[in-house]
Amino acid sequence: MASDSLCPNCKRQGRVYCPHKPSLAIAAELRQSIKQDIFGPTPPNVFVGHNFYPNLYWGPLVALSHEGVADSPADWYGMNFDQIIRQRSLLVRGKKRMDAKSVSYTTERILSNTQDAIMSIKPIDVEAHFSKKPEFRIELDSVHAPMGASAPIEKLSLAENPKIPKRVDELINERILASDAISELSRAGLDNYYLTKLISAGLLGRKDSRKLVPTKWSITAIDDMLAKTLMEKIRLAPEVSEFLVFENQYLYNHFVILLAPGAWEYEQFEAWATGGLNANISEEYEPYFGRGDYAESQGGGYYAARIGVCEYLASKNRQARAVVFREIQPEYEMPVGVWEVRENVRHAMKKPPRKFGSLHEAMGVIAGRLRIPKSSYLKLSRILRQKRLVDF
Repeated sequence: MASDSLCPNCKRQGRVYCPHKPSLAIAAELRQSIKQDIFGPTPPNVFVGHNFYPNLYWGPLVALSHEGVADSPADWYGMNFDQIIRQRSLLVRGKKRMDAKSVSYTTERILSNTQDAIMSIKPIDVEAHFSKKPEFRIELDSVHAPMGASAPIEKLSLAENPKIPKRVDELINERILASDAISELSRAGLDNYYLTKLISAGLLGRKDSRKLVPTKWSITAIDDMLAKTLMEKIRLAPEVSEFLVFENQYLYNHFVILLAPGAWEYEQFEAWATGGLNANISEEYEPYFGRGDYAESQGGGYYAARIGVCEYLASKNRQARAVVFREIQPEYEMPVGVWEVRENVRHAMKKPPRKFGSLHEAMGVIAGRLRIPKSSYLKLSRILRQKRLVDF
């Protein structure tokens, strides 16, 4: 990026990408659109903060523009940083304070209307009134997507009926565990982004124990629950018969994925790819029966990548030893959320894999695709250091 596209602060920090200049340009463009009262078609969504939990801030996301806002991260894939900032800038976040655990007995009208809106599978017209004109600023986070303008919300009305899938409506009114409802809705074809909204807004689970779930927690929870359901099928499937290598790169995140013959195991590396021998590499691993602790060193990125691998293996009715290499390049200076990891891996798994007869051959090719030397990974790996006859 040219130096004249960087703000003074980013220049001083030696950054490659500056999110501030495009944010300011979008703020100037939208200044006339940001008002206390907003009416129009809105993608159904909600944001629940995690600060001060359980007495947290939550609220609906309301669109400023009729131009069409792609609310699902699956639709953002292929956009650059500026385009992603623009997408998120077209949404105003309403803010309201509430005890997360009071969902089951509250009479809060804004919450019930928001819940009805986010169950819809298509955008609906809403009317929102804020206590003051929303203030525009871009907020960045490593787990959830960037956020734009926000203000306390005082009223939210639906101007049309939401289009709610019949089974969603039924399950919300049944007294079943959230995990069971999520598994069933996933099998019915509803994606993880939709399910994340349901659980975040306190719509799933037994009615007397429902609560608002912070958005960043619900994203990882859904990835984890869906992957665990898929693993039950994967563990019963035949093993892959070859060494398969998948690859994809997007937003300066490079993924190389190895599937090797053997019973299910999963290992993931996350590294800032400077190319040096002393690169900062984290490693997370889980054995055949899964892990009981949180992947602390990689957080939500671990679960976002794992779901893509599990989806592929389940669709092929196969199991494998899986190793994911994620190299983050220096140009990745604006966190956009773990959806980038999830969609990066999903797109890698959609491509025809390269096939090899031995681990040695597969790793020879993988080494040529990574910036960090193979030896740096091998000394940390719990899968690649295993010696099995099938590897030769």
